[in-house]
Amino acid sequence: MSQVWKRRERKGIFYRKSLILFLITASLPGLIVGASVYGFAVGQMEEHLGKLHQRQIMQRTRNIDDQLQYLELGLAHWAFDHQFGPGLRQLDFVYYFQQTWDIGKTLVVLQGSHPLIKDAELYVERESDQPVLFRPGYYELNDEAAISSYKSRLADPRTVYWDVRNGQLMLVHKVPGDSTAPFGALLLTVKREKLLNLMRTLTPYHEGFTMLLDSEGHVLLSDSPETETNERLRDAVAAREDKTGTFVFEDDGVAYSVSYGTMQRVQTEWTFVSAAPLTEIVSPVVVTSRILINVSMIGLLAALGLSWFASNRIYSPVARLIKLFSSEKAGDEEALRLNEFQYLERRWTHITRESHQLQERLNRQLPYLRTGFLQQLLQGHLYGYSEEELRERLQRYGWHVEGHRFCMLHIQLTGYGSVSDRFSGDESLVSFTAANIMEELARERFGQFGVIPFYNLSIGLLVTMPDEPDNGGRLHALAEELTLAVNRILRMQLTVTIGKPAAMVKDVPALFAEMVRASGFRIFGDQNQLIDLVSGERQPGGEKAKYPFALEQEIVQSLRMGRYQEAGRAVRAFLEEMLSHRGTEYDVKQGMLQLLAGIRHMILEAGLESEAMTEGEDWFEQLLRMREPGKMVRWIETHVIASYARAAEARAKAQQKRMVERTIEYMHAHYMRDISLEACADLAGTTPYTLSKLFKQTTGVNFIDYLTDIRIGKAKALLRESDKKITDIAEEVGYQPGYFNRIFKKHVGVPPGKFREMA
Repeated sequence: MSQVWKRRERKGIFYRKSLILFLITASLPGLIVGASVYGFAVGQMEEHLGKLHQRQIMQRTRNIDDQLQYLELGLAHWAFDHQFGPGLRQLDFVYYFQQTWDIGKTLVVLQGSHPLIKDAELYVERESDQPVLFRPGYYELNDEAAISSYKSRLADPRTVYWDVRNGQLMLVHKVPGDSTAPFGALLLTVKREKLLNLMRTLTPYHEGFTMLLDSEGHVLLSDSPETETNERLRDAVAAREDKTGTFVFEDDGVAYSVSYGTMQRVQTEWTFVSAAPLTEIVSPVVVTSRILINVSMIGLLAALGLSWFASNRIYSPVARLIKLFSSEKAGDEEALRLNEFQYLERRWTHITRESHQLQERLNRQLPYLRTGFLQQLLQGHLYGYSEEELRERLQRYGWHVEGHRFCMLHIQLTGYGSVSDRFSGDESLVSFTAANIMEELARERFGQFGVIPFYNLSIGLLVTMPDEPDNGGRLHALAEELTLAVNRILRMQLTVTIGKPAAMVKDVPALFAEMVRASGFRIFGDQNQLIDLVSGERQPGGEKAKYPFALEQEIVQSLRMGRYQEAGRAVRAFLEEMLSHRGTEYDVKQGMLQLLAGIRHMILEAGLESEAMTEGEDWFEQLLRMREPGKMVRWIETHVIASYARAAEARAKAQQKRMVERTIEYMHAHYMRDISLEACADLAGTTPYTLSKLFKQTTGVNFIDYLTDIRIGKAKALLRESDKKITDIAEEVGYQPGYFNRIFKKHVGVPPGKFREMA
């Protein structure tokens, strides 16, 4: 062995020198990379981020500009509305309550038409009375300060403009919009926080800030407090010749990528400024590059001093491993023929191969494989296997099946509706929790068992036990202990079905399917129940549930009359009546399916499209899958009754619209006759009150105003296009001559004769 170790010592010196060269070579790339990153990458990143910032700002600015332009166009549209016309100044807001109410509703609609609008106001100056403010309710202004504020806005020479007072940004449009002497103004106050949130999207980094400036350089909005940095940045932007651009701004040792541009607003121009800190972005790269350079330098200097010591420390474990492996059956000949690492590699490969074989044998014993096999077995997916193959598979998973019988339990959880909030509505989580409880309890009683959660509030248990007389008692004891544990921990109830024992593995799927069917004969309610198919023991049930026909008729009649809340209460009463007889799950489900069929028949009789209501779903199949009484009621209320209510309401609206359209057609055809609301209501088959309400909801004006507009429009045409006498025209459009002159002047502003002269 002395020759062997001398060779090893000479090779050790060679390895030490190689290690020194390796450490020096490994340190040099770090120095080069660190210097390159520090010298070139920082400047490239600043330039690239500046361009990227500018592109993002322009894209997001267009969105803000579109939002503000939508506000301006929307307000201009409302300012020209006839409600805010010249007659508004002389309108008696107390006497003409309906018009006052309509103005308030219009302001409510205007206020809700855009998410940026905080308040919508209408200010009206009257000749003899106090000014009026709609906000959107009706108020007479008595506060001189408030009146002075609104008057100053009205005195502005601009018809529409943006105004900033007391930190509030407001859009003002004078009314009437087409008047040269406006007497009022529509005012929209912008939600400051909403607009600030939009402005903050211009800065892609939290450390930056954004400003919005008016044409004179004053700050309209800013997401940061006023500082000297802000003032210097405004001066720098004002000094730029281009209206849009980007540049780097440095202040107090911090570099910012500044992007600015303009937005054209009505009769003014705004400037947006967005500053993103480059220092915060580039500093990690700078720090990293410096650290890389320092670490590389330290590594290069330490390599010379530590390489020799490290090589000795590294080589000593190798020598110990060589001595350890050489004492085994490989022998000295293999140690002389191979170098250290080849020898260690050969021995390590041999040991690794043995380890993999042991690991594969261990993986075959993993519990989840056994659980998957048992789940397939209980659900009948292994019917193609023979009895010998099934027993061999069980033995491979560690089960002893010779001289044992297979016993099963089926557990159905009930009362989920009362605890669903605790589990976030996840039935699989409840099933998993109950399966863990069952596994803990079964481990104390049985040596070989498998718990199979089905994640639909049901669990299966397969146990192998010697053929002994007291096996049934052990299963009963487990069922009682499991029931108490689930009642206490999950606050739910159990229906436990004990199946018949099976001597053969192939009989297990059929016996388990029989247990699942038998669980359907449980009393349909939230209570603990036990069904034993071996002894025939079962919880006592009540009489067969009688079908409550009277409640079904009440439900159907309530739906027909549109009393949907009463229908929901009747459905709950229907289920309570079915449950009061302590009927089985099958009996109650049969009654609920019959109720659903009655409701479905009523829907078809009503002429509603059933497939559109169900959205292609099979209601009967969905109801049949439910195993909770409360879930059935909630499903009928939220799916069946709600779908019918939506369909009935849509059809009623369509019928009402057609009724109003027929009335309008009749008015256009017979405007020259004596038309009354009562006569039109008789023709439409409804009451005058109902027709008047529907007419106002559909057209926006009342019945008599609409008829007057038709007649005045026809009279205007006859005055312009014919030479008929005014008295003849009055009779032709359905008016007496004296009344015709008054009504024409009231709506047009001039008498009929004057109108003909002007035309």
